[in-house]
Amino acid sequence: MTYHNPPTTPRKSATFDDYTMSEIRRAAATGVYDIRGGGAKRKVPHFDDLLFLDASISRYPLEGYRESCGTNVVLGSRFAKKPIELKIPITIAGMSFGLLSGPAKEALGRGASLSGTSTTTGDGGMTEEERGHSSILVYQYLPSRYGMNPRDLRRADAIEVVVGQGAKPGGGGMLLGQKISDRVADMRTLPKGIDQRSVCRHPDWTGPDDLEIKIGELREITDWEKPIYVKVGGARPYYDTALAVKSGADVVVLDGMQGGTAATQEVFIENVGLPTLACIRPAVQALQDLGMHRKV
Repeated sequence: MTYHNPPTTPRKSATFDDYTMSEIRRAAATGVYDIRGGGAKRKVPHFDDLLFLDASISRYPLEGYRESCGTNVVLGSRFAKKPIELKIPITIAGMSFGLLSGPAKEALGRGASLSGTSTTTGDGGMTEEERGHSSILVYQYLPSRYGMNPRDLRRADAIEVVVGQGAKPGGGGMLLGQKISDRVADMRTLPKGIDQRSVCRHPDWTGPDDLEIKIGELREITDWEKPIYVKVGGARPYYDTALAVKSGADVVVLDGMQGGTAATQEVFIENVGLPTLACIRPAVQALQDLGMHRKV
């Protein structure tokens, strides 16, 4: 006698929607995952959701004619000889050359300079367009080390050591081959037209002790002039902030799950990490617990 197992209905998940579950099952069956660029499309807490508590009796309001409310921010005063000052507390995050074109890099540099803030190189190295048109330029030192060289480290106004990225904390990504032009391939020392992996972790360290050594090297290369940022994907903000401080960072950059990417697994983009707003409070708590609030 032959027995047949009756078909079963996939179990519902309290965490993931039906589409995500179907993608997980399809990827498990085929060994191929869907990739895309951009950031999370699901609704996450946004800065527009903030509710501001104004002043009355419990807190004195500012007197507009006699008191000023400044928006300038100084970054890097912990160790750097030349900290940077932004006129506004809003910056342009890193987007790679390859994902963006040279003219796009120039436009971002011009806009950031007019606004009195900084822009960031992203993966793939520094372009002349962004260096020439950015009054304050942050140079990203990434796990891939694409385009990294000491000359550009010295030409930057600050250095951002990338440990993780919000769209894919703890995971790698991809720059599609169709974006690998002759110039991009030359800057990255890679073949033209071939998909390029962005690795998930930096090969030069395995923890905060090694990272402290790397930050020390970067400070020596730049004569201790440049502020050193450490960028982490929003996943464990309290502990990552504490470890970044231990490593000697001047600035900790938190990149929430809604951050974008050139391309990675869609299920990763939509379901891994924390929103930026959820990261800020535990990160500030870590600074307060370490006595480093307003110093880092």
